[in-house]
Amino acid sequence: MALLRKLAGHKVPYIDYDIQSIIDNLNNILKCTRDYGFFLQSFGISDYRYLSTREEIAKSIIDEVKENIVLFESRVLVNEITHVEDDSVMRLSFIIDAVLRSNGQPLKLFLNPVDDGLQVRL
Repeated sequence: MALLRKLAGHKVPYIDYDIQSIIDNLNNILKCTRDYGFFLQSFGISDYRYLSTREEIAKSIIDEVKENIVLFESRVLVNEITHVEDDSVMRLSFIIDAVLRSNGQPLKLFLNPVDDGLQVRL
């Protein structure tokens, strides 16, 4: 996808193409339901409707997001993932504090639930 953007001459202000590629890859991984949407066993995020509390759900999502980034997005090193408190009882949002392995550039991503999946953005 990044090659097509470069060939088309699209300029994305303030976003490096490598960073956009990482975000696109993370979105593909995290929008997938674990053990259902892809043949790799640990790919994606589980369905947490069976868990009873927001804290349990948040902890499980944080653990699986870290695991997926380690396994499937080796260009990023996660420092910390924190749960963002929200007024809505039905929403869970997270901040991913990471660095690029290639150059040590800090990367702060926002993880937000969207349409039965998670979306990553800067």
